[in-house]
Amino acid sequence: MEENHLSLSPIKQRYLLVSGISCRCDANGDRYFDVLWHKDLVEHFNYLKDFTLISPCTTQTPPDDWIKIDAIESESSTIKFINLPISSNWVEAIIQLPLTTLVLWRAIGQAEIVHAGIVGFPFPLGWLATPAVYYWKKFYIIVVESAPWRLHAGRSASLKDRLREIVFEFMGRLCLSQASLSIFTQEEYYNSLLDQSSKKAYVIPASWIDDNNIISDQTAFQLWNRKTESLVLKIVFAGNLTVGKGILILLEALKILDQKNILIKVDVLGQGDLLNECKNLKNTLHHSVEVDILGTIPYGSSFFERLQQYHAVVVPSLSDEQPRIVFDAYSQALPVIASDTPGLRSCVYPQKTGVLVKSNDAIALADALHDLFQNLEHLRSMGMEALEVARQMSHRTMHQKRWQLLAESLPLE
Repeated sequence: MEENHLSLSPIKQRYLLVSGISCRCDANGDRYFDVLWHKDLVEHFNYLKDFTLISPCTTQTPPDDWIKIDAIESESSTIKFINLPISSNWVEAIIQLPLTTLVLWRAIGQAEIVHAGIVGFPFPLGWLATPAVYYWKKFYIIVVESAPWRLHAGRSASLKDRLREIVFEFMGRLCLSQASLSIFTQEEYYNSLLDQSSKKAYVIPASWIDDNNIISDQTAFQLWNRKTESLVLKIVFAGNLTVGKGILILLEALKILDQKNILIKVDVLGQGDLLNECKNLKNTLHHSVEVDILGTIPYGSSFFERLQQYHAVVVPSLSDEQPRIVFDAYSQALPVIASDTPGLRSCVYPQKTGVLVKSNDAIALADALHDLFQNLEHLRSMGMEALEVARQMSHRTMHQKRWQLLAESLPLE
């Protein structure tokens, strides 16, 4: 793909990205975005010559770590922004629905390519965009990166949750049935959401790593030469401290390993509702397992350097999403110990780049950690293979693949 994209021309058709992710404008009219959203947004400017973002926007002062869209970043493209009202709940969304619909329909009428999604709060803007696309007969792209409405093990499900799952699943499939091009981050979404008679659809895993995040073979060898001499297995959990991320399963597994006197040091990076449970476990372990709770580290060089300290990343997720941390780990030659869920099965290759264990099973996770504690060389070999995978999965490469698919799918002018 790296070579193929060189022959592709930038796409000149008017491209409208419909996003439910909000941005902020300051008193000077400068527009700010969350760090990762900014990182993804500016990649579009490399191959789209006429780009418009329509999204919720507020005039509040942006947080200190948000990033401004710089004129330099968009100097090769025409970039426009259209503001939508921000809705924090269903009541506000319904009140604002006429204005949101009017602004969105007008923007779609002026575009040639429309890009939307089926995820959002309180409801996806793709639900409103799809009938407009159908009416205006526009080329329609839908990218599916997650399905947060789906229920999973460990999550209590009320009647409201079950109804929400049914509605979101139905509406997601309905929107996808109208797409000219669908892109999924994993096979399970492709198989379960897409009508097989639908138009072009592809699977491209999501990655956020940059080429300069990926360490060299020499650095990886040096790191692993030191790590294989360790008498303690060092692992890290990096994610929200919530039920869906599987943190409770990890805590149960650590209790088991502590009773077996297995020497393991676990660092927990993240915040969330279950922070107190992590602190309580830290204070109750008395044998061989050590837990440190480190809070959050900004996504960037310091985060990647931190990963280099460990033998593996543990991802005990219960949901079917593909967590970002997998390719982050690969970029530092780290294997991943993960739940055998659809999202993780799509990017963790058993005994090659990591280990898959039965989901929602603390005993299975404890057994896997115990086995790896006894075989650091196996962790090394999986880590080196993971590094090779990372080199093919940078964030820019992901966008280049999307660029090529879009260029090949557009009707000839």
